[in-house]
Amino acid sequence: MKTRSSLRTYSGLKGWGTDLPQFFIKQQNMGQGFARVEGDDYRHLVRVRRIKTGNILYLTDEAGRMYYGPVTEIGRDHVKVSITGSYERPASGLNISLYMCLIKGANFEFAIQKAAEVGVNRIIPVISERTVPDPDRKLEQKRARWNRIAAEACKQCMRGTTLHVGLPLPFADAISIDNSQVKIICHPGASADIREHLLSCGAYSSAGIIIGPEGGFSDNELEAARGAGWAAVNFGFTQLRSETAAVVISALVIFNGGSL
Repeated sequence: MKTRSSLRTYSGLKGWGTDLPQFFIKQQNMGQGFARVEGDDYRHLVRVRRIKTGNILYLTDEAGRMYYGPVTEIGRDHVKVSITGSYERPASGLNISLYMCLIKGANFEFAIQKAAEVGVNRIIPVISERTVPDPDRKLEQKRARWNRIAAEACKQCMRGTTLHVGLPLPFADAISIDNSQVKIICHPGASADIREHLLSCGAYSSAGIIIGPEGGFSDNELEAARGAGWAAVNFGFTQLRSETAAVVISALVIFNGGSL
């Protein structure tokens, strides 16, 4: 997550403003002032981006440190980058888990992409009573696609870390595994307003958010969630679609936590 101060620092980097996104790289592919970009990222750079020697690339390692420099070589299976500088990005200070009930394909993918952009750390798909999509149909293919979408969004928005999308969990499991300091389940009929609730929480470094499917949560699910320590909240003056709520509520929780 980029803060205002880090944006000012970024603006001074050589080559800043290029339309090339960042790429995540492992430390084992770096050494002696150079880095090698391989695999899918190599193919994307060469076949889609049509990069040339001299183009500036931004690379981020497992620790979240960003490196940048010009392309010096385009080989048959790799792109070689000369590292001319690096930048230590400030951590967001928040750990956000989004428990997203499965919704129709394109809408769920939209939620993944935008949640990655606002700074969610992980997404756990959830199977609730009113979930419509069949979670067992081509599950591994879906999960691989979800993580590709998340990775691309993280690259494009210059995040220092990736976002992981897990395997779908039953609702009962989802509400029992989270140990965040703040835990909210979003429901239009809830009596508590999300803004007032977040202000009452004080300072927090972690939060869990549950977003329901198109049909919302059943009374039994809401009761079970409350029993597991989740606070039911509403958005206030309007009712949001599931994919919109996933982004807006996440942004509110991050903003209230001081990292937007």
